[in-house]
Amino acid sequence: MTRAFRDGVENKRKVRAPVRMRTWNPIRDLRGLKARTTVTGNQMGPLVDVPAMIRIENEHWVFERIEDGVLQNLTHRLIVHDSEGEKTLGATIDLKTAMQVAKRMATKENKIIMIKPL
Repeated sequence: MTRAFRDGVENKRKVRAPVRMRTWNPIRDLRGLKARTTVTGNQMGPLVDVPAMIRIENEHWVFERIEDGVLQNLTHRLIVHDSEGEKTLGATIDLKTAMQVAKRMATKENKIIMIKPL
């Protein structure tokens, strides 16, 4: 056994395996993923600017996901104007709630809130 390791393998018994150079072409390789992403985006429809629902419980911020049913029931958007432009604060399910929020923001924070129907 030691002689085999010392002498090596005969040339005619060696296994020949050519090294294959792989070229990676990201544009070609990712074309299918880009096409699927575009189709999925088109099926989803246009983007809607609705911020996450946030509650404050026991001095902690709680972020909630918005369900589709809730999104369909929203009727009014609350917008505040800053030096940077318009900023959506949230959306409400009726005009009465929108008016209450706008009044509170006006009295407590001295900000004027625009109520815009969806």
